[in-house]
Amino acid sequence: MANSTLDRARRAFDNPRIMNRNQLNVTDMASTVSAYLGKNKTIWQGVPAITATVAEVDAAIAAIAGADTKQQIPTGGAAEDKATVRHDYEDQIVLIADQLASLAAKKKDAVLEAQVALSLATLDKLSAEDLEAAGKRVSGLATANLTALADYGITAADVTALDNLTTKFHGAKTAPREAVVDRKKQTDTLPGMIANLHSILRRQLDRQMTTFKRTNAEFYAGYLSARVIVARGGGGGKKPAPTSPAPAK
Repeated sequence: MANSTLDRARRAFDNPRIMNRNQLNVTDMASTVSAYLGKNKTIWQGVPAITATVAEVDAAIAAIAGADTKQQIPTGGAAEDKATVRHDYEDQIVLIADQLASLAAKKKDAVLEAQVALSLATLDKLSAEDLEAAGKRVSGLATANLTALADYGITAADVTALDNLTTKFHGAKTAPREAVVDRKKQTDTLPGMIANLHSILRRQLDRQMTTFKRTNAEFYAGYLSARVIVARGGGGGKKPAPTSPAPAK
């Protein structure tokens, strides 16, 4: 994994997030271990099994940081986008509907006039599904009367603009719910990801590091120090990790 990617993952754990205290403690410890090992590659990188495990740890840290970031993305933006699209959509519907209604009145076509008797106040009260249905209805009626509508300043480009807004609104109307679902998905997957990271450290890397217990006791002691999980304070502030002793040269 590129160092820049891993550095971004480590920095992500220093920002406010929604993970609980125990999860933060584990991820902080793992980041400390990763940083310590990264500074002492020359000691362990000649052991293929350790190299593979460290890569696995770093990948797990980056994945957790990514999920944590997604978990924090505000869902309000999707709702705001939906409101903006709806405003433009309603304006375009009324623009065409008013001219259709005027044409219908001139032709004494009461059925057509009733179908397009719409106002912004009326559209505001419609559900998203009903608004989309109204947009499609107005588009179809405008297309059927496009030649006559030319005298009212309505062109095929106006109808196309309405159809494009229909497509855009269709996508935007479910976006807020999708954003909430995606955020919950990250919340639900984080515990398993963190448990997996802890398992890799405990069941693989801890055992692999014992090879240095005699050959490089100072480095091994530093690793054990980095592996200590430091409990966060009640205020949520981050306590400094224990200082790892410098490995033997």
